Formats: sequence, structure tokens, C-alpha cells
Amino acid sequence: MSSRFAFLSAPPPPRTALTVLAALLWAALPLVFSLPTAVVLLFAALLAVRGALLYAGIGKLPAPVLALLGVLSGVLVWTQLGTVFGREGGVAFLLLLVTLKAFESSSQRDWDVLLLAMLFLIGSAVLFNQSLLTGLWLLAALTAAAVCLAVSAGGLGLREALRCAASSLLAVLPLAAVLFVSVPRMKEPLWRIPQGGQQAKTGLSDTMQPGSISNLVQSDEWVANITFSDGLKPQPRDLYWRAIIMSDFDGTRWQAMPDFAADSAPPLRVSEGRGVRYQMIIRDQNGALPALDYPAGILPQGLVRRLGSTVRAERSREGLRRLDLQAALGDTLPHALNEAEYRRYTRLPKGNPQTRRLAETLAKQSPDERAFIRNVLNHFSRRHFSYTLRPPTTAGRNSIDEFMFATRQGFCEHYAQSFAVIMRAAGLPARIVTGYQGAEYNPQGGFWQIRAKDAHAWTEVWLPSEQVWLRVDPTAAVAAVRTEQGIGSALPQNDRVLIADESAFSRWRDAGQFYWQQWVVNYDQSRQNSFFSLLGLGGFNLKTLLLFLPAALAAALLPLYRWQAKNRSRDHLEEGFMLLKLALLGDGGESAPSVTAAELKSLLHENGIQDNALETLLADYDNLRYAGLPSDPRAERRWYRAAVKTARRYRKK
Repeated sequence: MSSRFAFLSAPPPPRTALTVLAALLWAALPLVFSLPTAVVLLFAALLAVRGALLYAGIGKLPAPVLALLGVLSGVLVWTQLGTVFGREGGVAFLLLLVTLKAFESSSQRDWDVLLLAMLFLIGSAVLFNQSLLTGLWLLAALTAAAVCLAVSAGGLGLREALRCAASSLLAVLPLAAVLFVSVPRMKEPLWRIPQGGQQAKTGLSDTMQPGSISNLVQSDEWVANITFSDGLKPQPRDLYWRAIIMSDFDGTRWQAMPDFAADSAPPLRVSEGRGVRYQMIIRDQNGALPALDYPAGILPQGLVRRLGSTVRAERSREGLRRLDLQAALGDTLPHALNEAEYRRYTRLPKGNPQTRRLAETLAKQSPDERAFIRNVLNHFSRRHFSYTLRPPTTAGRNSIDEFMFATRQGFCEHYAQSFAVIMRAAGLPARIVTGYQGAEYNPQGGFWQIRAKDAHAWTEVWLPSEQVWLRVDPTAAVAAVRTEQGIGSALPQNDRVLIADESAFSRWRDAGQFYWQQWVVNYDQSRQNSFFSLLGLGGFNLKTLLLFLPAALAAALLPLYRWQAKNRSRDHLEEGFMLLKLALLGDGGESAPSVTAAELKSLLHENGIQDNALETLLADYDNLRYAGLPSDPRAERRWYRAAVKTARRYRKK
């Protein structure tokens, strides 16, 4: 529009712009917990400055200033993350650029473009987190964006905009659900982002020493959800989830073999033990995937067996995996050790002479390997050893002696490593296994849940006469209730305060999270087949899709039809007239809603605007609104469409 009509190109009301900035803050909220602090602080500062400029009546900043801020934003992201691409770098740079867009927004159209850019920010949050809480936030963020569009483009009040946005989103949700379940799925989720090299939140590490597991179990961090096929409900004592094999001991610390290390043990067949099938939703622990002893059968695509029949992801990635696995429940793993393996699993550093003498004594009293193992476990149970999260500190080359003959207080890592040292001192190959033991059953959702507090360490001993690895849990010799009822029941009363207790609310929350993971986050090809089978269609294929889609779409479109029918009864005259006033008057001050058609025509004449079509439109408005004629909905809708076109024409000038 020409300069003599500058009042027609005024920005939207400050209240509308501030509403958009508030929506931008909400859209960026999940990113605050995932991006570098410096980026978050710059975003907050820019947002605060933009709000202050709006309050001061400053519509936009000069282009050179914005260009400089854009370059500085890119430099900051680069210094913090080393890139402006990828997930972290790209999203951080996008966040700052979208915020800078608010500084160049001076017209109604600019603010609408800013709202559309916010949709990319809302979508980017899903790349960092796919929890149920993120899903609820996503709905709220889309609602906020819809409210802002109704306020900015539709000229509605905040309350009316909220009602309109909520009703429209609710109407479209059934259609979105139908499309979600019926679009063909891949075998894995789309967000297969490589996992960084940092230690997983659950804390399992490739090293172990006293304190490693006892510190970890004080966390309530989620690890995995499990369901067993055919409604199986196993005993907690059978649930050993092996993750990492520790073979090398330097006297103070155990070290795992590299992830690529494997052995000659053949894969177990389910028929060799009590076979079970189970489904697991789990997050990679830097490639390690705790699996039920002992993994059997063919592993899903993308998984491989490594040392000690542990399960690894060929490519570690962030996000959740849904795995269908098999296990041969038992306590033995067949394996014929070669000479190099035998030396590795019997190697001991110097030190701990008392423990070595004890091993020799108990070995002489034992007719075979299993008797020797029983004698060592009896030694733990008869010599008043205790199970505690707060044992006395032991250190140095003789720390095993100190534990075995002085303190006699320890956690699972103390018992596992002492037992392994005794076995090796007697010439029996032994190794440490770390993972999780047990799980908590959630009756609301019908699934088992592993948390960090279930972390555990146990020992495997190789029996030459049987050519098998035998699982031995020395902790059970001093706290048998640990494997039956969980860690909380096994600890002394004064230690239980260190373990988080689940409330009824937590169990219901976990059930909700479970269903969210099962049917939304991990709705893959397998889940899609299961869903169509539940409908009695026998799985997902082109034929069942053609049977399902027409009826489902018809049902999903009903709410949209009702919403549209209800929308027809709205006041088209008032809405169209408000659009015209916003297009012609811009800000218009607080008195804009009270401007009449006659006053608007006078303002046009005063500013030299000659538009016969617009004047006819205003005259028709007066006739339809005030002539006292019977209501004609068709005529009102025709007038509304004409008003929308005219408003768009003036906004483009």
C-alpha cells in the first residue's frame, strides 16, 4: 500500500504479537533441556528483548542488525556444538533464527509466517524425546499455535480463539488416528539417530569396582518394559538380564572385553531349556541390550551375539526399540573353552594371599566343581556376611582380603568379584556378568518393568566336567530375598531410604507410558500387523487396508462434518466485518471493534481511497445486519467470502 495510506499497513495489536511470542516460548520449552545452556540463554534474551521492543512500540529492527545477529547466532551454535547441521546443531540454529524472525515481523503476514515456522520447532522436539509427556506437550503446542492463528488471522478474542482451536483440533483427531494406524509402517521407527558415546543414563559401564552398582541402584531411572507371550508370569528369581561380561581384573577394577569380542559358544535353541518368548521396549545403552538369560533362537534384524551370549545392536541409536526375543531359562550356558579363553578367565593379579589360601582349603575339601561352589557359598552364609548399600571402604591390592576377613559387609559387586577371585585362585575359570536381576510387575498394564535400581552383578563359573558356564549369584547366599522380592526387601531398614518407592500414581503413570510406547512411539510393522489382527482382519496388507479404510474414514470424518455444520451457524457478518477492519485499519487502537461501516467509509474518503466494490460491500453489510429483513444464511456466507477476498487484497498492497 502506498505511503499516503501508511496507517493501513500498521502491525497487529501488541497483545496479539505478545501472544505469538508466548506461543514461541512454549514451542521451545522441551528444547531447553536438550540444547546447550548458552543457546538457551541467548534465546531467552532475544525473546525478552523482542517483548520489550514491542512494549516500546518498535516494530522491527534494521536488516543489517538482524543479519549480524544471525551470524552471531550461527557462530555461537558452532562454538557450542561444532556444527550448525544435524539434530543438535540444526535445531539450535533453527531456534535462534525463528526467534530472530520475530524482530523483522512488522505486518500481520510476518507474524503469521512466524507461527508457521514455529511448527518446525514443535516437530523437532520429538527428535529428542518421545515420552508420553512430550506427546501431551505436543498437543498443547499445536493448540497454542492454532489459537495464535485464530487471534492473528481471524481477529478473534483469546477466549473465542481457544474455543475455536480446541474444537477444530478435537474434530480432526479421529482422522489423524485413522491415518496413523493405516499408513504402511517400516520395521523400525523413523528417528534412528545414532547414539553418542557418553555413558547411558541407566549407568551400566564396561568397568566395575566396589561402588559401581550400589551407586546405580539408588536411581529410579527407567530401563525397559517387558511383556511375556501367552500370559506367562515368571518368577523374579528367573529374571537375570545379562548385559556386559567382565573378564579382566587388575586387582581393583574389572574390565569388559571390547564390544566386537565374541566366543565360540553356539546359539542356544529354545528346546534346550525352558523356552520363553517376550517383547521388550528398551533404549540402547550404547549398543548394549540387556537380554534374559539365555538369549536363544534367531535374533531380530540389526542385533548380534557377542561375548558370553550377550546381545548388541549393530548400530547404536537413540530412541526406543521394540524387540521380539526368545530365551532358554536356566543357569547353564554350553561352551567349550579353548586354551586362550581358559588362560583369560583364570588370570589373577598378585595380592589377596588370605583369599587364595581359603580357595585352596575349600577346594581340597570338595570332591568336584559343584561341591566346591557350594562350599564357597556356605562360607558366605555361615561367616556372618551382610548385604548393605553402605559398606566400609576397601582399597588396594588386598581389597578382597579386607572384605573377606575384616569388613564382611558389601553389595552385589563385592560378592561377585570375591567369588570370582576365589574360583580363579582354585583354577576354575570365572567371570563377572553385570545387568539387571528381577523386574517389577505392573498389574494396571500387565507388563514387567526394569529400572536402574534392579542393576545387579553376578558370577559365571566354567565347569570342565560339564563344558558349561554355570550362573552363580553369591549375593543370594547372604540375602536370598534379593532374588525373590527385590532389592528393597533385602536391604537393612536404614538402607531402604536410599531406594525410591513407587506410589500408586507412579504405577498408573508407568502404565500410560507403556501403552504410549507400545502403540504410538513403537507403532512399527509388527504392531500394525497386531492391530489389524485384533480387528479380525488377519494382519496388514493391501486387501485388509481397502476393507478398513473406507469405513474408518467415514467414521473419522463425521466429527469434521459436525464441526463444519456447527460452524455454518456462526456470525459470518461480524467475522467478515472484523477482517475488513483489521485489513484496512491495522492496529486501529482499542476502539477498532467499535468502528461502524459508516465510520469506516468516512475514513476511506478522508484518505482518498476510492473503491466502489468495497463501498458496496460495506453497504451490503448494513443492509444484511440492520435492514430488518429475515436472515438469509446463504447471502451472509456469500458476503463473508467476498469480505475475505477484499481483506486479502488490501493486506497484499
